Amino acid sequence: MSLVVRQGESVGIVGTNGSGKSSLMNLITGRLRPTTGIIHATSTPIMLGVNAALVRTVSGDDNITLGCLAMGMTPAQVEAKRPSIVELCGLKGKLHLPLKSYSSGMASRLQFAIATSIDPEILIIDEALNTGDAQFRSRTQARIDELRQQAGCVFLVSHSLGTIKNMCTRVIWIEQGELIMDGEPDTVTAHYRKYTKLKSEKNYKKAAAHRRSLQASLAPLTIAWR
Repeated sequence: MSLVVRQGESVGIVGTNGSGKSSLMNLITGRLRPTTGIIHATSTPIMLGVNAALVRTVSGDDNITLGCLAMGMTPAQVEAKRPSIVELCGLKGKLHLPLKSYSSGMASRLQFAIATSIDPEILIIDEALNTGDAQFRSRTQARIDELRQQAGCVFLVSHSLGTIKNMCTRVIWIEQGELIMDGEPDTVTAHYRKYTKLKSEKNYKKAAAHRRSLQASLAPLTIAWR
């Protein structure tokens, strides 16, 4: 698999279970090392749940402090960022409670708010936005747009094709570790939806043929190194 992601892009990653989506994200962050090939990044990628780790035994408010300090902020910077983190996560009035009392959706919202508080150049979101109400999704969309405008890039792994289409400028479809499509969100998600529908109908031969035809049409990647 060979691909290049540039500044300002929001890239959705789709594929059936076990296709390697999370493995690819772990390779990009450095949690896994590739057995062959090379991964180049302009800065250290930030992945929700890794760099912005949460501590279950302390309050949400204390988690904001700990998470921001862990990402290299000074105490003064933490306090300056706190209001925007509280606004983004939408948990005002509940931040005094211990994290263990939070639902998984509430914890994901807090993780997202902390992780994006430092304006990361490369942000990886693995299934973290599949929970939350419409208001929260609207706030995350605005924050992702802001990151892209600041010359950052975002990787979003999600089984929700609606989320992928709304939040991404490009979609990559991988299947069993192979690149199948790389293109416009509407086009890639439409072909992916057709593929999964054929599989759900147990029409495996047509599904495999559809996948092979798409993969065969991939343009070869040419990289000009400087």
